[in-house]
Amino acid sequence: MRNTFVGFLTLVAIMLLIVEPGQSLVCNDLRTQIAPCITYITAKGGNAPSSECCSGVRAIVSSAPTSSDRRNACECLKGVVGAISGVKDNLLNSLFQKCNAAVKFFTSKNMNCKT
Repeated sequence: MRNTFVGFLTLVAIMLLIVEPGQSLVCNDLRTQIAPCITYITAKGGNAPSSECCSGVRAIVSSAPTSSDRRNACECLKGVVGAISGVKDNLLNSLFQKCNAAVKFFTSKNMNCKT
């Protein structure tokens, strides 16, 4: 229980650090949309992402139509995913492709979102 609480506090702290004023709602939305993918990207839930996960991934893509939006979403996702222990880079890298997302702009918790 203590580890869960500490993990939650870490996630909140990261969110506060990476979110620009006026962007908090967007980042919170992205966090909610990526949440169903946690079991897939940590290899705890089968060989394919769930339909809920893929719906969230596609919603993330559609909410970021411009390069600037994608950079902001990438930074947000980087913070969210970075706070999750056990993320497998290969599964994270394949997430957008496996969900048939039109744009693949987040592939690693260590990626440079500015490129």
